[in-house]
Amino acid sequence: MTSLTLPEEFVLLLQRETGSHHSTADHTGAAELGELVLRSRVSFTGKKVQVDDPNPTGLGWADECIAYLQQKGGPKAKPVAATTFIQRRRNVRKLHCAGLVERGLMRHEQRTALFIPYDRYFPDQAARTALIDGIRSIARNERELDDRSALLAALVHATGLVKYFGFERAERKRLKEISKGEELGKAVTQVIAATTAAITASTVAASAAVTTGGS
Repeated sequence: MTSLTLPEEFVLLLQRETGSHHSTADHTGAAELGELVLRSRVSFTGKKVQVDDPNPTGLGWADECIAYLQQKGGPKAKPVAATTFIQRRRNVRKLHCAGLVERGLMRHEQRTALFIPYDRYFPDQAARTALIDGIRSIARNERELDDRSALLAALVHATGLVKYFGFERAERKRLKEISKGEELGKAVTQVIAATTAAITASTVAASAAVTTGGS
């Protein structure tokens, strides 16, 4: 499981056993930002994102993200609003689903309704359950946070995924604290603490914009 990227972990959680997904929580672009921060390719300035290392990553989606941020930032390399980026990446879930299919952690079926084809992606239940259990142990303070787990826990709360996992009130409260960058422990760097708060705020704003029909 440690070899998975943050967006792959997020998409495993996002997919339902039925092959559909929790559409209201689909802010996979926020997880992509988290992975790029973990790899020291981008950083946050407030709620904006700037490219720190534009060299090829070996990941097609990551290089695409960096290229977009560079293009959007213009000749002066201005930071780009994280909310703008997250909204731009609204339709990338299937890209990461395909990667999980290649890893054997997701099964793909194409079906047809009224002659219109559509996709279903079924997550490996053992892998998905292991991720949920890991987040639950974090929410119960049974497991020490590190940079990667702090970002995933924050994303689960910020996107609203937490409401689908049957967590207790105290567990949800702890995830909320993490999403604000609070009480993360010594193993989480200050950069990631600030990033969790920035990504949370930007994800909530992106979600609100979608709900109200904004862009």
